[in-house]
Amino acid sequence: MLFNSLIYLSFFIIVFILYYLVSDKYRYIVLLIASYIFYGYANINYIAILLGITTISYFSGYIIAKTDNVKTKKVTITISIIISIGILIYFKYLSFIVESLNMILKQNIQINNILVPLGISFFTLQAITYPIDLYRKQQLPERNFLKFALFVAFFPQLLSGPIGKSKEMLPQYSEKHKFNGKEVYTGLIIVLYGYFQKLVIADLLALGVNNVYNNLYEYQGIPLLLIVFLYSFQIYFDFASYSNIARGSAKMLGYNLTNNFNSPYLADSIKTFWGRWHISLSTWFKEYLYFPLGGNRKGKVRTYINLLIVFLVSGLWHGAYYTYIIWGLLHGIYQILERIINKKSRYKVINIIITFILVTFAWIFFRANTLADAIYVIKNMFNINFINIKNQIINIGFDKYDLIVLSISMISVFIMEVINEKRKILTFFCQKNDYLKAIFVLMLAFTIIIFGHYGPGFDNSQFIYLGYWGAHEKEKNNYCHYDNYNIYNWSW
Repeated sequence: MLFNSLIYLSFFIIVFILYYLVSDKYRYIVLLIASYIFYGYANINYIAILLGITTISYFSGYIIAKTDNVKTKKVTITISIIISIGILIYFKYLSFIVESLNMILKQNIQINNILVPLGISFFTLQAITYPIDLYRKQQLPERNFLKFALFVAFFPQLLSGPIGKSKEMLPQYSEKHKFNGKEVYTGLIIVLYGYFQKLVIADLLALGVNNVYNNLYEYQGIPLLLIVFLYSFQIYFDFASYSNIARGSAKMLGYNLTNNFNSPYLADSIKTFWGRWHISLSTWFKEYLYFPLGGNRKGKVRTYINLLIVFLVSGLWHGAYYTYIIWGLLHGIYQILERIINKKSRYKVINIIITFILVTFAWIFFRANTLADAIYVIKNMFNINFINIKNQIINIGFDKYDLIVLSISMISVFIMEVINEKRKILTFFCQKNDYLKAIFVLMLAFTIIIFGHYGPGFDNSQFIYLGYWGAHEKEKNNYCHYDNYNIYNWSW
């Protein structure tokens, strides 16, 4: 069930009304049922996997809470993680492992196609936090299995996050959530802003980006260089839009999810970038992988090794392809070089530009269909021909109207993000009277309706971080028609 679909809008309105109609005592049950309907809509068979991961995490937590034996607790956590990660590896990485072994050993081992359950990477990481937090005494045991199941399956964050930690989310499911007009308005603004980012900017950028990457060897020079930078913005607006719709939907129901983005392209270093980009995932890797590996407490060499391991795993987590591995390793190398060089320009804007260029270069591997495609882009994007620049840009796939809408929209968002660094814009709008609030909501809604990318021939674009691809076939267009929703089940 895509966020940018009428089905989701109808679904959410029904859930919203039912949620506030029933007694507060039973609202979590309404959300749990809604979450499983939401998940089962794509493929009902995968509910068993979601429930299985949930059960493993819950009962490992139960054992940890019941025993005082440290060894038993460690064994329980280890078994729980091995089983959960083992399920993830089977569905998401087995094909990649077999194909890699075939290439290395020059064999031809064949396995059946494996369709990967939606969101398995996200809800597996979320479930794993519970027994670990219990062991660390950062979380009290949750006695109610249904509330715990809601923690793992809460529909706004189920498919693509933000990844919630048990110590942050579980207490919220035991709190009373009275209807709060201010919270609902705040959530509505966040949702509408998410739709603006998706429909007006990300999906429009996708026209050119997909056109060039799907016909890569027909382009060189300016079109390639331009698309490389435009993809940086496409993936940001696309994923930020998903996170905002998720966060806003939860907010309207009275729940607070992690803000996944904080103007990442205003970061003045790669380290700062990862403190602003996909914050919930960055925090998860830091707390549950980097620190357990030793962090930076065991000398420089060990710190560098730990950074490479974390970003290698991060690359693999995003997808079982060598392009993702290189993308992750690049960011690990960036962080190591930053620590070794340990120098910045005294002008912050120069540091921001350098960071953005480094991040954009790494995105080439993230977006390219194959390593060969990525190498082609790198080799040919500076082979610039200054003749007929206008035609070269038009051939990307944008018309004059598209370029005007993109320019105004992206500049407006950039200005808002710069202002937001000093003054929180959302807080500013929420402090206004009801009439001004209503006017702002209507203006934002009409902007989406008028300038949003839909209509005749519109391909109802899924979000990049849902990534429905076949297990044996990498079709990294990142977009597919909604009618094929049940066919492609490759989830990050």
